Amino acid sequence: MWNEMLNSVIHQSNVMKQVPRPCRTRPFSGHMLVEDMLAGHPERSYSCFRMSSETILLLKNDLIEKNALRPTRYLNCNEQLCIFLYGISHALSNRILAEIFQHSGETISRHYNNVLNAILSLKQDYIQLPTVDVDVHPKIRENPNFFPYFKKALGAIDGSHIPVIVKKKKHNRYRNRKNFISQNVMAACSFDHTFLYVAAGWEGSASDMSVLRATLEDGKFNVPEGRFYLVDSGYANTSKFIAPYRGSRYHLGDFANGTTRAYRDTKDKYNHRHAQLRNAVEKAWGILKQRFKNLKVAAPFPYKTQVKIVVACCVLHNFIARHQGNDKYFNMLNGLEMNEDEDEVEEEEDHQYMVGADESLRGEQLRNRIALQLWNN
Repeated sequence: MWNEMLNSVIHQSNVMKQVPRPCRTRPFSGHMLVEDMLAGHPERSYSCFRMSSETILLLKNDLIEKNALRPTRYLNCNEQLCIFLYGISHALSNRILAEIFQHSGETISRHYNNVLNAILSLKQDYIQLPTVDVDVHPKIRENPNFFPYFKKALGAIDGSHIPVIVKKKKHNRYRNRKNFISQNVMAACSFDHTFLYVAAGWEGSASDMSVLRATLEDGKFNVPEGRFYLVDSGYANTSKFIAPYRGSRYHLGDFANGTTRAYRDTKDKYNHRHAQLRNAVEKAWGILKQRFKNLKVAAPFPYKTQVKIVVACCVLHNFIARHQGNDKYFNMLNGLEMNEDEDEVEEEEDHQYMVGADESLRGEQLRNRIALQLWNN
């Protein structure tokens, strides 16, 4: 009797092995889910994909026109794009995306990477370095606190540490000063919080100045003659990268209190104006990280893919800024003065040794001239 029962159980088990059981059986498919969200209340699209339905369709059309995205037998372009946007917006793994959109893990992975590369194909169109003849930015031109003193400023530069997953043997190279594993990403931003240049993939142990110098040496980043960017004290002060004075107040919170608002000297006033303008890059990073949670949580992808995701997020950031005027994430920071993110604060180092004596002298003369003009006027 027991032998018969055991044989019956074994037989049923063998039958189940021969007939695979479907895994994705939910009747509400991923295609139906996407179409329902895009056609539904605008807040649903924002909550899921971090942009409006109209902007998603503009992005899809742009990618199709460039022949960077095309429908397949089972997934149309809307669903492919939304799989990627949903993943980076909520820092979701392949398995979770497979369950949400009811596709196999292989299908999700393939289309996720296809869309990632498609968005990167837009980089040249949406992340561009300014030329020497670019106009003075309206934020400077229309504000007497900044014009004409900073009329040659193109934007602001700062690095940000993005969590990453790397092999254990590489942990020392990627461990930053906050003691977590990260990549150091350098970004140059305009004063309207859009990205002009992004250098991703540097080890977390690399200093901001080291990353900047390397991008200049390889020719990928350049500053037009007679123009400059604003940088923090983690960089050397030169004629192309103007830093604040050390030893004087700098952070915006130091000037917020009415009793401490009066400027003590030329360096104090210069530092305040410098911080007010350079705050644009802090806001840009703040907007980006609020929109895409993948930049706050290490993604379980190959390292090269993790680097690509950061650049793709910056491309999407600029795409939204250009095509979606009334954006929730841009608007929530309007009028706010952001101090440096706690994760971004870097100890001040003397990086003057990384630049020549002549360049350092020209930078000091330019900074002193701006500070004196601010003080006299």
